[in-house]
Amino acid sequence: MPLIENLLALYSVDKQVRGLTSRVESAKIYLNVQERQLKEIELEKAENSQQRKQHQAHIATIETETGSIDDRVSHLREDLNKAVNEKQYSAVLAEINTLKEQRKAFEDEELTEMASVETLEESAKDIQARLEERQTVLTSAAAELKTRETEIAEQLAELEVQREAAASIIPDDALSTFDSIADDYEGESMAAIDVEDLKRREYSCSSCSLRISLEALTTLLGSSENIVACGSCDRILYLKEDTRQAICPAK
Repeated sequence: MPLIENLLALYSVDKQVRGLTSRVESAKIYLNVQERQLKEIELEKAENSQQRKQHQAHIATIETETGSIDDRVSHLREDLNKAVNEKQYSAVLAEINTLKEQRKAFEDEELTEMASVETLEESAKDIQARLEERQTVLTSAAAELKTRETEIAEQLAELEVQREAAASIIPDDALSTFDSIADDYEGESMAAIDVEDLKRREYSCSSCSLRISLEALTTLLGSSENIVACGSCDRILYLKEDTRQAICPAK
């Protein structure tokens, strides 16, 4: 068969292969997105946990400090009762009041820390809920990918054999051109020539609608062994039989 007909045969099976594999690829992409989002939530959870631990450690430190202050105040009260003069009494009392102010500052700081912990705990609940939801979606996405792979496995294997056979009879340079264009346009490597106005000899690429020159049309009409690419989208042009008959009616 002429080159263009062989390319059309390859084009037909190549589109089927790409159509099947795209179903799997889209499922893989969706699964990857879910995995990435799950990792982001897990990181968020870890950061939340670390922040809570830091605040809780600070609260523990504050409680230790206030405990030390309470012990010191308790001893100072004993000293206060034992004071033998006004000067000694006033000095002890002043230290007690200073310690009370320090304790009040620690209490305020502890309340602030406890409020932060409470806020983080509420956030942790939300994070956990989102984590469980994303895990459910991820499990579903993984199952969907496996289902699609199983569904297309046999058909894809058959089509790949057909594609290999169709590609084997095409010259290397033409095959390289075809594959490059197919990769650029997700399998849409070829485009038919449409008749815009037969009387005015106006023709266009069915893919991008660019006007096709008479020179390109003449080349295709003259031989099916030449590759003619669209000047705009680079797709390989071909003539449908009814278009060929309309341009060159059989006598």
